[in-house]
Amino acid sequence: MYPSRSELEATAIEACLAGGSYLRETYRSGETEADRLAHDVKSSADTGSERRILETIRSRFPEHRIDAEESGVHDGSGDGASSEWIVDPLDGTNNFESGLASFATAITVLEEGEPILGVAYVPMLDDLYVATRGEGVRYNGRPVGSEDGGGVDGKSGDDDEGDDADLEPSTATVVSVIGHDVKRDPDHAAVSEAINRAIEDRCKRRLESWSPTVHWGLLARGQLDGFVCYRPDREEQLLGELFAAEAGLETERGEDWFVAAGADALFDALREVVDEAVDKPGG
Repeated sequence: MYPSRSELEATAIEACLAGGSYLRETYRSGETEADRLAHDVKSSADTGSERRILETIRSRFPEHRIDAEESGVHDGSGDGASSEWIVDPLDGTNNFESGLASFATAITVLEEGEPILGVAYVPMLDDLYVATRGEGVRYNGRPVGSEDGGGVDGKSGDDDEGDDADLEPSTATVVSVIGHDVKRDPDHAAVSEAINRAIEDRCKRRLESWSPTVHWGLLARGQLDGFVCYRPDREEQLLGELFAAEAGLETERGEDWFVAAGADALFDALREVVDEAVDKPGG
């Protein structure tokens, strides 16, 4: 028997807030140990946040499986194997250790392998995003998004009479995301570079995300216009796809890529970008 969505949501929020509060204090104090690698950064802040998140989840759902970015898979007890928690204790470690305040704690809950709940907390802004399957996305308690892909906060939605639906690529800000393996493989890196250049040719601005869950929340709110993901990492991507779907955005997923946008013209342009970069020989 599955727990109620409200029980899962309350625990996920509590866990993200616990990890995020720790990150906020640690970011301000600067008291971390970091191992700077060629393509990544490992920080003691990751493990400190993850420990607090896991303690919260385990105290409520010891039977559930947890896949945590730092410590790996924790098998649950009893008959809760069909429920899984994906924990990203610090999405944006490079930002965190570089003094950039764009980072988050994030949790995605799966039932039978499908994401049903996503929570992301941005501690330096005190921004909380919650997406529940079939119930939309909330930002600090307010519903965001609409079936036509419009967000809130003055950029789109009912009051703007669908202005976002007419957004042209030349005026759009688009986020690009790659997984950790991309820069380690020359062929993958070449595809990523082709995607990036094509976005820059067609759109006003390309934002390369080092903290995707922060930007998925902004996309759901209508503050950002589109996403192109190439070989993205599971811990951020499942949450992002749930956010995009529940915000009413147009989306499409391929074997190695994912595209989301709120405007038809922009979505079509981003799909062309992917087709040209990924589907060509060697892509």
